[in-house]
Amino acid sequence: MSNGCWTDSMLELAAALCAGAAVSVAAVTVAVPVPLIEMPARSHLRTVMSSLVAHEAELASSSGWSWLQLSRLLLIALAAAALAASAAWMFTGLPVLGIPSAAGAVTLVRFVAGARSRTRRRERQDSVLEAVRMLRQVLEAGAGGLQQAITALAERGPLPLRSEFRLIAATSVGRRQAWRAARERVGEPLFDMLAAAVLIQGPGGGELGPLFADLESTVSGAQEVEREAEALQVQARSAAAIIVCLPIGFLFVLTALRSSYLDAFHSAGGQAFLLAMLVVMAAGYVWMRRLLRLEGLQRVRLTDA
Repeated sequence: MSNGCWTDSMLELAAALCAGAAVSVAAVTVAVPVPLIEMPARSHLRTVMSSLVAHEAELASSSGWSWLQLSRLLLIALAAAALAASAAWMFTGLPVLGIPSAAGAVTLVRFVAGARSRTRRRERQDSVLEAVRMLRQVLEAGAGGLQQAITALAERGPLPLRSEFRLIAATSVGRRQAWRAARERVGEPLFDMLAAAVLIQGPGGGELGPLFADLESTVSGAQEVEREAEALQVQARSAAAIIVCLPIGFLFVLTALRSSYLDAFHSAGGQAFLLAMLVVMAAGYVWMRRLLRLEGLQRVRLTDA
């Protein structure tokens, strides 16, 4: 009778592993982008790795911390992952749970750097809106032309952009190159719109007050829409993360309570089953993040600037 029960248990475990593997393959097949099928595996892997490295380098540089380079960001993330995985293994006795713990630690490190980057970007966006408003006010007051307005921004403009306007105001020859260099340093689509308005209107002349009034409303509207979309995206991603983390957190709670329900996961088959389920959850989370991805404002490219 015991042999029959053992055989039934093994069959149920094998069926569960097969089902988990099938679901994992299906989820990965849906979540993986189409170019994976169209290009060789090595070429796709190199493309993905170079894209990840470039994204992490941009995250490190956009944080504004001078000490945070790509190598240090990766080192901090690796140390946090190793510490979290070791702690989870020692606490639960399940080495498989070290994988989501390490992923959570890396996510936390990237979240801190990303929060800093988003804060700096909001400051730049607010500075661009304030600069456009000051330009409009100076031009409508008739205190001078565009050059005088830019000089005023260099002296009393928003602090994050004051140095950029100083360089532009100090340039008498090659002003287009000065604006282009400023656009590359700021890297903000709203600042691109300001530069485009100045460079396009400059040679043509005309009334600049109405132009900057329209630009102010455009920049303000674009900023409001983008921030509202970001807020909705953060809410949706937080909900997806909570859904994925709840089962893992439940396993930690059962470990703290020393529940006998975890005894099945201490065997080799139980570890394999748990790993397969974690793969399914990870694939589902990646898929949900892809569905929730929203493109922000695109940079304005000026071919003659």
